[in-house]
Amino acid sequence: MEAPLHVAASSLLRNLRSDCTARFYFLLTGFSEGDIDCLRRTLDKTGRSHSIRILGAENIHLPEGLPSLHGNFVIYYRLLLPDLVEEKRLLYLDCDLLVNVDVAPLFEIDMQNYPAGFVVYGAVRQSLDGAFQISVGRSPDGLVLNDGVMLFNMPEWRRQRCSNAVWDFGLKHRDGLVSHEQSILRALFADDCYRLGPEFNFSLTADISGEIPRGAILHYVGSPKPWDIGGRLLLPYADQWFAALRDTAIPFAKRRFWLNQRSWARLPRILGGYRRAIRFRIHGFRGQQ
Repeated sequence: MEAPLHVAASSLLRNLRSDCTARFYFLLTGFSEGDIDCLRRTLDKTGRSHSIRILGAENIHLPEGLPSLHGNFVIYYRLLLPDLVEEKRLLYLDCDLLVNVDVAPLFEIDMQNYPAGFVVYGAVRQSLDGAFQISVGRSPDGLVLNDGVMLFNMPEWRRQRCSNAVWDFGLKHRDGLVSHEQSILRALFADDCYRLGPEFNFSLTADISGEIPRGAILHYVGSPKPWDIGGRLLLPYADQWFAALRDTAIPFAKRRFWLNQRSWARLPRILGGYRRAIRFRIHGFRGQQ
């Protein structure tokens, strides 16, 4: 779906320091020339300095044998980027984000010899893939990471041959990758990475309550997403995402997600998320009576 990509990219650009030029690298499949032109118009609307390079399907060469997610291998594409982009520093962002902070400082920090940076949190024993992480030697009290935001220190990534390590680990443990590429990254980097401030990947879920930071990268984790059927009604702070959507070049008709066949096709796969969101809304409202 185009809309999340437009929102993530344009919100980053609108919040970027005015003296910076953003160089975007989009690894896209299934996008028509018209889709790409619409993306260009969205970024042009910001009035901020930027460039775009499209990395197409011809750049996708994954090792065979990795487990898919619902038959999809897109989750691994982020791990290809260090070998496709000639930059010293690269910031990877998921599409289910709203960027409300200037990311320019991330390109100025000294990452020392760390090949990658992440927001780390929680404990291994509480994570979805905790049993797997412990099985490969990590402590139950170790930290976990979310790879929706990744900061690559490209010279160190290449010097330490991290791409080889990632694919070798993934294939060796393919039967245990509960969280797919995230399980790989947690095992290899969570205990020894550059630690980004929590504002650079702040998770928003259906059961969140209280204040959220004003300046942060907001990450709509889990399901439903704001753009899923009924997501606007069920998710706290979804209105912020829709406000950012209005600033894109996405045509009005395409903003009516309930008219999109792909939205309805996705719905059966995320029914558990809807149940959790509805349960929280009911109990939350009751608790306030």
